[in-house]
Order: sequence, then C-alpha cells, then structure tokens
Amino acid sequence: MATLSTCFVEGTSYMRSGEEEDGNKEVKEEEKDKSAVQTQQRPAWAPYVHYKPDREVYHYVGQDIVIDGALDSYAGMIWPGALALCQYLETHCEELNLVGKAVLEIGAGTGLTSVVATLLGAWVTATDLPDVLNNLRANLFRNTRGRWKYMPQVAALSWGQDLESTYPSSVYRYDYVLAADVVYHHDFQDELLAVMKHFCKPGTSLIWANKVRYESDLTFTENFKKAFHTKLLVEDGEMKIFMATCREEGEGDQEIQDLLKEEEEGKEEKKRKEQLGDEKHKGDELHSVSTEQSKGKDIDVREEPRVSEPERGDDKEDKNKHESDGEEEMVHKDDDYKEDKKDEPDLSCSSTANEEDAPGQTNTKTAEQQDSPPAWASIINRRFGRDIYHYVGHDIVIQESIDSYGAVMWPAALALCSYLENNRNTVNLQGKEVLELGSGTGLVTIVASLLGASVTATDLPDVLSNLQANVTRNTRGRCRHTPKVEILSWGHNLERTYPSSLYRYDYVLAADVVYHHDFLNELLATMKHFCTRGTTVIWANKVRFETDLTFTENFKKAFHTSLLAEDGEMKIFMGTFRG
Repeated sequence: MATLSTCFVEGTSYMRSGEEEDGNKEVKEEEKDKSAVQTQQRPAWAPYVHYKPDREVYHYVGQDIVIDGALDSYAGMIWPGALALCQYLETHCEELNLVGKAVLEIGAGTGLTSVVATLLGAWVTATDLPDVLNNLRANLFRNTRGRWKYMPQVAALSWGQDLESTYPSSVYRYDYVLAADVVYHHDFQDELLAVMKHFCKPGTSLIWANKVRYESDLTFTENFKKAFHTKLLVEDGEMKIFMATCREEGEGDQEIQDLLKEEEEGKEEKKRKEQLGDEKHKGDELHSVSTEQSKGKDIDVREEPRVSEPERGDDKEDKNKHESDGEEEMVHKDDDYKEDKKDEPDLSCSSTANEEDAPGQTNTKTAEQQDSPPAWASIINRRFGRDIYHYVGHDIVIQESIDSYGAVMWPAALALCSYLENNRNTVNLQGKEVLELGSGTGLVTIVASLLGASVTATDLPDVLSNLQANVTRNTRGRCRHTPKVEILSWGHNLERTYPSSLYRYDYVLAADVVYHHDFLNELLATMKHFCTRGTTVIWANKVRFETDLTFTENFKKAFHTSLLAEDGEMKIFMGTFRG
C-alpha cells in the first residue's frame, strides 16, 4: 500500500495555482519526450494535478503554525478534535502546566496537537503508524525548531502490538497522554483502548478529544468510562473532551482532581446563572421549547434524514429552477460563505457562554448562533486547497473540505476517471443514465457528465453542499445533460425512496466507497438494488484492509464480474446482474 501511495505522489505533477504558466508548458513538453520506460513508472490512471494540497496556517500560543496535509490518509488531515484539544490546552495552560512534563500523543496525524504541546513547554513524543511519520516529523520540526524547551520526538506506534516489549512500562512513563479524533470507523478500537490503558498509569492523566459521528463512538466512550476514572472537561455539541486517570489509582493525582473540581464548580455556577437569567428573561415559552428542540437535533448525529417521494419531486422542481436562473448565485454564495468563515474573529473565549445565554431569545438568534463557529474553532488563515485536474479536455477545479471522508479526494476516484476517459469505446457513456454512489467531492460525476452521460450524484446530507458546488462549477455550460445531486443513505428504504420501476440506470459508478465503516452490507445491498438487468456496475477500489478483500469476495458472489484494470493495490471491477 505504501508503495502505491508513494508512486501516486511522486508520479503526479504538482504545481501551485498562480505560478508561471510558461513553466507549466515546459513541464508538459518534457513529459511528451519521456521514454516508454519512464512512462511506465507512473501509474496509468494517475492524472496531472496542477495544485497540491494547501498548507493551513493556525495560530496558537502566540505562534503561526503551518501544517502540511497529505493525500490518501486519514492521518493527513486536520480533524476537529485536534482543534478542540489545542484550544483547550492553550486556554487551560496554567491549570494543566505542561512545562517540563512528559507528554505522549497517540495518533498524532499531522502533528498539530504535538506542536502546541511542545510550544507550551512539554517534552513531547508524537506517535502514529510508520507510513505517516515523514509528514508528521516535517510538520512538528518545522513549527517547533528554535521555539522548543525540549526537543520533541517522533516514534512509530501500532496500537495493541507488543506494547510491553516495545514500550515497557518501567521505562516509558508520561505525565499526560493526549489523543484527538482517534476514534472513527476502524477495526482497532479494542487495541486503541488497550494502548490508552498501557500508558495511563498511576500519576498519568489522559486527555481525549473526540467529535461524535457514529454509534461506535458512543460504544467506545462507554468502554472508556469503564476503564478509567473519567470527567467531561468540555462539551460543545458533538465535540467532547474527557480527562481520565488510572482506575487502579483511585482518585489519582491531587493536582488533577483540583482541576476537575474547579471545572465542575464552574459548570454548576454557570447553570445557576442560566437559571436566574431564564426566570428573569424567559418570556415566551414557545421560543424556549423551540431552542431546546433545535439543540436536540444538533446533538443527535446518528439519525439520518429520510426523503419521501413527494419531497424528492419537490427537490427536482427546485433544482430545475435553480439550474435555469440561479446556479451562478448559489455557487458564489457558497464560496463567499467559506471566505467569510475563514476571516471570522477567534471566539475561543466567549462563544460558549454566548451560545447558552438568554434561553428566551428568538429563533433568529438561535440560527445566528448555529452559523457561528464552535468555541473550540481556531482561526484558519488559509482554507483547504483547491485541486485542479485535467480530464476530457477540461480543467476541473475541486474544492475539498475537512471533517468528512467524503469531502477529500481518494485515489480510486482518479483511477476511475482515467479509465472512463481512456476507454470510451469499452464504456460509452454518451447519452446514458448514470448513478454514482458515494460521490464525495464529485470528480467522477463531473468526468462522466463531460463524457456525455446524464448523471445523478449521491451521498450523505452532510457532504451535499460541497458536492453540489463542485459539480455545478465544473459542468455549467459544458454538458449536454445537467447532473443532479441527491441524498442516498445506503440500504435505507431503497424500494420506497428509489423504486426499481422508476429509477433505472445504464451504469452505476463507485470509487473508494469500501473503507472502514459498518455499512459494507448496506453498500452491497444498494449496489444490488440498482444493478438490475441491463445495468453495469463499475467499482474502483484501492485495497487497504482485510475488510476490502472480504467485500470483494461478496461483490463477486453477488454479480457476474470481470477485472477491468489492476495496478498494484488499485483495482477496477465491472459487475452485471446475476439473476
């Protein structure tokens, strides 16, 4: 897997947008003159990307922190748990007092949390899997060199594997263990908990920040509470920060207990003030009920909206209207909104209190609060980068976003786009009805639309805004058929929301939809639902985990399959109705 990733990165020509175009032309001319041997070193499906992932600049501890992301890895992006934890460490630096303390971060990723802890005076060891250490090390040393009190360390750590032999408890002891957004859909949550228990000895405090996304997060949280003495330090909607101490130690370190006691007393005092304010300013009870209901909806992240058939029809009418006279405004509004969010002032010290003050305020006030960034949000001086790809004779500008697997570019999408472009005789999309599952950023949908297909792009509700913006931006005025964007939750009431008698497609496309999540059975059921007689499924996937191989076997059992392309761990399959 590491070999293919390296080949992909090295074999892709990156150029910053805004650099000299003359240099760009020279690079293209050189590419034409390459020998056959040199050309074979680059994967056949890898496109030319003229813009590499942007650097993001954060500001903590009085310093600008420049973080480079990476492609094809969850560890190569900044997740919101890291921002929340950095904000907490900075604003509670006096209580925690990291100066001179030994700190271990597990699942360090891009290294932002380790950088902040180092700048706060800690002696930090940042750990992660071996294949992400280079980017982690570069970010950590770039931002701490000449600023540290203690030189930070970077080490490989595979959760749950021979910990006592590689990190013996008698040698490796830490004052703090930090973890941010390490709980997501993977098969190693038991190993993660074992790692936390291994390093969280008497005298150690574990601080874990996590944004709740799935039911498995809640299950891990319950197991976490059983394993340690825990306190909830921060709760901001779905974002929670816990502090834990060793259960065998009883109440643990007295300094930490004092901190937890102060936090608890502060929360009680805040509740008393809110109650007094509520009695004095409550006014209309209906407003208060509405506010509480809206908060409840924000917290329940496990429930996914369902779209009934009449609603789908209404959506289509609205979309047609926007497509005819309002698409330009929609996309620009989306871009302007992102720019506004980027330039907002830091609300780290005041927004939490403001969000919960005056519960009798109107719904307009509540909406404004929901639009403002959460208390833990940092100032980002540069938003996530736009990548420019070139397919079907067009430059395709893709805006990515953070905090969603569906909002970043995965390599199978690039492989599938290259295959569709270079095999038009085999897969003729001209005038065909095409459905894409898990469209993400929308690149595959855009390429299929440029190839003449009538495409419906689908994904979960939380990524549709970015998906719609990318699709509209890159297909307006270029395509015979205007692509549609729709909500689709795999395996949920498909015959009711997408009845087979009405929704029939020539092709169903899917790229990198198989990764670590609990919905592989639902994904296969969705493929089977749409792949009726006369439909062809084309599925591109990069093999990463054993679950990928299991799904592949189930896919072969469900369909008549053939392997269209294979390049190392990258495979593209075609499936047809088995009957």
